Amino acid sequence: MVEVPAGGRDAGIALQAYREETKGDLLVMGAFGHSRAREFVLGGATRSVLDHPSCPVLLAH
Repeated sequence: MVEVPAGGRDAGIALQAYREETKGDLLVMGAFGHSRAREFVLGGATRSVLDHPSCPVLLAH
């Protein structure tokens, strides 16, 4: 297991940056939804990655 620090960035952007640094070809992540209010205020890694994918993404729910 690898812990990727967000460093003040959006979680989805941090995950994609880590994937680029490690030269990964695919991003695999769980797709979890939260309430609309929470997503609006805090954002979400899943939405962020799906809005701007930098590579193929495999989502598991």
